[in-house]
Amino acid sequence: MRKPSCTPNVHRARANNSRATVLLFSTTSSAICKDRRNPLKNVSPENASPKIARALVSVSDKSGLDTLAAALVRHGVEIISSGGTLKYLAERGIAATPIEKVTGNPECFGGRMKTLSFPVASAILYRRGHETDEAEAATLNIRAIDLVVCNLYPFESVAKTNPAEDVLIENIDIGGPTLIRAAAKNHADVTVITAPAQYAALIDDMDAHQGATSFALRQRMALAAFRHTARYDGMIAAKLEDLWQAEGRTIVITPESGTALRYGENPHQSSHVHADPFHAGIAGAAPLQGKELSYNNLLDADAAWRSCGDAALVAPTALPATVSIIKHLSPCGVAAAATPMQALEMAWAGDPVSSFGGILAFNKAVDADIAAWLQDRFVEVIVAPAYSAEALALFAKKPNLRLLCLPVYDGSYKQPMVRSISGGYVVQQEDTGADADFKPATANPFPADKSALARFGVMACKHLKSNAIGLFSESAAGMSMIGAGMGNPNRLVSMKQAVEKAHENGHADLKDCVLVSDAFFPFADNIGIAAAAGIRYIVQPGGSVKDKDVIKACEEQDISMAFTGRRHFRH
Repeated sequence: MRKPSCTPNVHRARANNSRATVLLFSTTSSAICKDRRNPLKNVSPENASPKIARALVSVSDKSGLDTLAAALVRHGVEIISSGGTLKYLAERGIAATPIEKVTGNPECFGGRMKTLSFPVASAILYRRGHETDEAEAATLNIRAIDLVVCNLYPFESVAKTNPAEDVLIENIDIGGPTLIRAAAKNHADVTVITAPAQYAALIDDMDAHQGATSFALRQRMALAAFRHTARYDGMIAAKLEDLWQAEGRTIVITPESGTALRYGENPHQSSHVHADPFHAGIAGAAPLQGKELSYNNLLDADAAWRSCGDAALVAPTALPATVSIIKHLSPCGVAAAATPMQALEMAWAGDPVSSFGGILAFNKAVDADIAAWLQDRFVEVIVAPAYSAEALALFAKKPNLRLLCLPVYDGSYKQPMVRSISGGYVVQQEDTGADADFKPATANPFPADKSALARFGVMACKHLKSNAIGLFSESAAGMSMIGAGMGNPNRLVSMKQAVEKAHENGHADLKDCVLVSDAFFPFADNIGIAAAAGIRYIVQPGGSVKDKDVIKACEEQDISMAFTGRRHFRH
């Protein structure tokens, strides 16, 4: 049987193509760990440490400090402190020993050096009950520090204000993480506290153990400490990657960094959402109204936001408004038009049945006309850059509808895409940008007046689940997807579904449509289906060993085909 681990289960994954560093922390067994001083001795969670005699308290966040300090004084604990914390305690009449009396050195370099010292680190790290360590501590006149209470410089909140680089750098804590990690490493004897939210648990535990702490608390707090410093370092790396325009992205996910959702993809699954503190997106968007967002809502809202923004990147200037409607991570409607209302009507018409209960994204402000049009139609979530006051008043009549306000997705932030697999994680670059080169593949050249529709179709089609086929139409009102087949292991099935969906939506004549495939056609049989449906224009990546056969089949059916040279699989 596998032995329980005393440390977090940490996996580091590097993806060469994305150059992203990802640190992912999972919870571990809460089983009892063996005492490092004596490998044969099991330490019970109820086995308390000796009474806490000295505590080092150095915090940036002073929340709850009065209550904690009072509890420490009540238990006769000597408090050692420095800088702002020492001043805070003194102003409240709470006695504390200046850190200089322990280190033997003054605070210097503008506060960069306070707690980093041999005496302080030794007082935390030496192993109690270890014969050699105890002898060395006595020789060096090291007095034990039994409790470390430390939270770190507020790097995250400062970084969000985009300060000057020197200000940002000065908010990188050095001594704090050192103290925290030292105490967490020696949790067999030392208690470490890293957040005001933990004070109550510490006080209760000390009260229950006559001023000592249980091993269960020390172990739990040590794990929280390692997660805390890992996330802190990850935030620093991520912000500096942005500031210095470095390749890759460091991501640190810990249980404490996430927000619990009602459940996961299904009711029996638990889930959390973790927001990037420095980049706007669906994860950090606060609903203006509506029920709590679910796991599925978040995924679909993200797909809608990205696909709507992508469509806007390639839509002609005469069609500035784009709308995307998502069900189960795939677009069932995408359109570009002169106004948001027109784009909504065209996107909805792309699949009225599937649009019911969908997630909508707009690249323009939502007004009262849109809100009125949606009053008798059921949608789960709307994402838009703005809402008029009149629209919000109408939407208030649908209290379960979630409204998210978010800037339009523009693909400028190259976010690594992370997915878990058994035994690890795979990381890749996001599939961003538009296909720049359309090369004619057939003797019958692809018409220039279909190029804009083709580019719109390719951008929309890349958001469909593979194997994907999309049919795109253009009218005086704008451009839209009128039929799609997706998520099939057989491209022929997707081809048939796209044609059937277009017919179902009232598009009997497909001769002016553009058919887009997310990957190459492996055989010419797909062309036969397209020709039978009256399709005359096809865009695909090309690259199949059967390209010549596919080209020949197109030319025999008088179909114009262009190659993009770039595949868009989506799994």
